[in-house]
Amino acid sequence: MIDDLFLKAYPLAQRAAGVRSAAAVGVLSASGIDREDLVQELLLAVWVALAHFDPLRASLGTYIERVIASKTSSAIRRRRTQKRTRLDSVAPTSVPVHMPVTVELRVEVRRALRTLSLADQKMARLLLHYKPTEIARESGISRAAVYRSKDRIEATLQRFGLEKY
Repeated sequence: MIDDLFLKAYPLAQRAAGVRSAAAVGVLSASGIDREDLVQELLLAVWVALAHFDPLRASLGTYIERVIASKTSSAIRRRRTQKRTRLDSVAPTSVPVHMPVTVELRVEVRRALRTLSLADQKMARLLLHYKPTEIARESGISRAAVYRSKDRIEATLQRFGLEKY
């Protein structure tokens, strides 16, 4: 069935691919792809996409046009984007200096917070996202209890030399 559909779609796809590739050849010629390669890529995309064609949703011509337009724009974007380099091919000096410090800081904060009670640890997590008044209201405890917990957390962080965090 797909082969019969492709035989019907082939002339439409070839014409649409020819038109789109002619329009895109100026953009793509600088990146080293020629028109015939693009046409083959577009026809292959149509052949793969025909498995998902639903005649109740669109005509064959419209469907082919959309597939080819999408694939052409993807090819242009793919050729224009800068290639990413693998991390192991980058010089070690290009690794951000703050990254190991950030990881180390997180470890130290977790180590400090582990010395607190479970309730204070939970309060520390809540204080990252909510104000003390909101925590008191939602938890059903007094604001004074939240502030006492906050004071214990701050004292623990100071004891570990993390007072600014």
